[in-house]
Amino acid sequence: LWTPSIKTGERDEILGPLTKYCEDLYSVTRRKTRTVSCGPINFGSDHPIVRQTMATTDTANVDASIDQIMRCADKGFDLVRITVQGRREANAAAKIREGLFKKGYDIPLCADMHFQPVVAQLVADAVEKIRINPGNFADGRKDFEEKVYESEADYVKERE
Repeated sequence: LWTPSIKTGERDEILGPLTKYCEDLYSVTRRKTRTVSCGPINFGSDHPIVRQTMATTDTANVDASIDQIMRCADKGFDLVRITVQGRREANAAAKIREGLFKKGYDIPLCADMHFQPVVAQLVADAVEKIRINPGNFADGRKDFEEKVYESEADYVKERE
């Protein structure tokens, strides 16, 4: 049965031990990053940490999504992510945005895209940011079955 190289020690033999994992184990130091905007919200090391959450409602359920996003905004979140798997959710996102505006909520929305890059263009006008999971788009292979590899080489061979 294959074991990840970090557990077998093989990684340390090849690359050497991890000696400086972080600057200080007892204090938080943010590393320098660039600024990315999402509507009025700025992400990055020069800005406060953004409080974001993911909606757990079915995005196609417009009323439930609007209610949950309003509760998130009322609790102080800066950004809410919604799942967009296809055209149905893309259309719902536009209705969610419209419903939020009608109720006086302008919290930025981020569409988490899954599997269909074309749908990202459909949802673009309804949200402030589109987040694409590159693992879902990399090569078109969508394989979610659990696999057991005999060696690390077998694992790498399949990914090539």
